[in-house]
Amino acid sequence: MENSKISIQELQELLNEKQPVFILDIRPQQQWEEWRIADSFHKDAYTELNNGDKNILDDINAPRNVPIVTVCAAGRVSQIATGLLNEKGYEAYSLEGGMKAWNYAWNKAEYTLEHTDVKIIQVRRVAKGCLSYIIGSGGEAIVVDASLDPEVYLDIAKEHNWTIRYVMDTHIHADYIARTRELAAASRAKHMLINNAEVEYPYTSIENHQAICFGDAELRVLHTPGHTWESTSYLINDTALLSGDTLFIDGVGRPDLKADGEEVVRKAGSLFDSLQRILSLQPDTIVLPAHTAGAVPFDGKIIKQSLAALMTEIDLLSLEKEAFIEVSLHRIPPTPPNYLTIAALNKKGSYEGVIPADLEAGANRCAIG
Repeated sequence: MENSKISIQELQELLNEKQPVFILDIRPQQQWEEWRIADSFHKDAYTELNNGDKNILDDINAPRNVPIVTVCAAGRVSQIATGLLNEKGYEAYSLEGGMKAWNYAWNKAEYTLEHTDVKIIQVRRVAKGCLSYIIGSGGEAIVVDASLDPEVYLDIAKEHNWTIRYVMDTHIHADYIARTRELAAASRAKHMLINNAEVEYPYTSIENHQAICFGDAELRVLHTPGHTWESTSYLINDTALLSGDTLFIDGVGRPDLKADGEEVVRKAGSLFDSLQRILSLQPDTIVLPAHTAGAVPFDGKIIKQSLAALMTEIDLLSLEKEAFIEVSLHRIPPTPPNYLTIAALNKKGSYEGVIPADLEAGANRCAIG
């Protein structure tokens, strides 16, 4: 930390190590409500700071012996806030790059399947709630839904003495640029996708119900269309389900992206059918989704839920098909920004000439609660 600035890596390290820090977000209320750093404090001071108001932070009740990190959208106005707080005797730093940079901060949580050596590591982009997975057994690993620099997954694999054998996505993502193809090249792993995936690059085709072995574990392919036509879930050892954007721990996938009119209705019906297939699995199956709503804390607790619990907690899962279609279409959230551009880049398999951060800023909006 220097020049009253702190990088995302430095703040990430502080939070991982449970060091005390007071995070002060000075963006407008609506921006803070949409996406933020977990456990941050909010003061809508953006306009006033821009207008030169030197007293707008006078009522901040922060501890004097704890560093303050100020946050805005891109790291400019937060520097003004930091200057005012330093003048008041606080130890304050501005988050470099703001939330746009924090979009790539991450942490992880681990889960080991009972009576096996199968370890599931959930890698979480803490601002967007994007969840990817590296699953290891017997010295081999699979990565699903890579959304960060390949080095993140390579380092985790190295730490556990795993060789990444296969990489895959649950679907063609529309809210972030997938890094799976890059990871396949960096790790020399086999890049797999369901056989109806409409992408413009070569991949190893997999089919519904196909079993893929790695180490002493087995991944079974379950085609679960609805959110997208190629949406796929992956069942690990008949015990844990990587459910992609088909089923979340607080809702189900939205069927409207890249579709309109009658196709949305067809996709909603297909989503219902896919959810029924998932609900036919063992009730104690652990569901591990590709997203979560809201900011992810640095608590080391894996985001998961049993299928039995979800059946009682998500009202949409108790509806008949016609009612499910009607209610789910009525609850569709606002369309995410840049989703067509991001989906097109993921279909192409390249983002050359594009700065991902310019497209990916903001919360994910993949779920219907």
